[in-house]
Amino acid sequence: MRPRDAASLILLRGEGRNLEVLAGRRPRHVKFMPGVHVFPGGAIDPPDRVAWSIETGTDALGPRLARSARAALRETWEEVGVLVGRPAGSEAAPLATRQIERAYRERGLIAAFDVLTYVGRAITPSHSSRRFNTRFFLSHSANVFGEPASSEELEDVRWYPIGSGQLESFRDVTRFMLARAIALHGGAAKGDTPLFYWAKNARRIGVCREGTRMT
Repeated sequence: MRPRDAASLILLRGEGRNLEVLAGRRPRHVKFMPGVHVFPGGAIDPPDRVAWSIETGTDALGPRLARSARAALRETWEEVGVLVGRPAGSEAAPLATRQIERAYRERGLIAAFDVLTYVGRAITPSHSSRRFNTRFFLSHSANVFGEPASSEELEDVRWYPIGSGQLESFRDVTRFMLARAIALHGGAAKGDTPLFYWAKNARRIGVCREGTRMT
């Protein structure tokens, strides 16, 4: 089964020992990863390929990562009720047609892609019943607007202390991407952007060769 393109957003709050991550638990009745804690995110939909009227910083990503970033921001808003970006300031409010665009406009915000850092990509194992080709992004709570809340898609949504026992359900790929995000956040990340995948049921880490000028 060919994996479906998806995107996820890792949001961190605080510093050092007080660092927290925004996460939620997938409902136990769903077929894919029931009862597992995850970052907000989901599949890339066709409309995510079209630029938003309220976005900026798109050139820093390129087309592939830009549509992934749109999906990550949209899914985060739909699943946990927060918007990621920055105040629009004195910029004229553009015409908004989609729900996500209206949400930004009503709050006087813009979807600033330059507050996102590309963390890496992961591909679900070939033996999985549902497969995703997911690109992960990172941002800080300073760029988060709104109070996180649970939804039908994610339960028990809140800021979790890093290392919390409540996050023991994190899958290996989630732990890997969180560790990479923390290293990026602290300026300690080394090497190329990683590609996390499975080969013959064994975990592999490769190089994700997707162009981006983000640091």
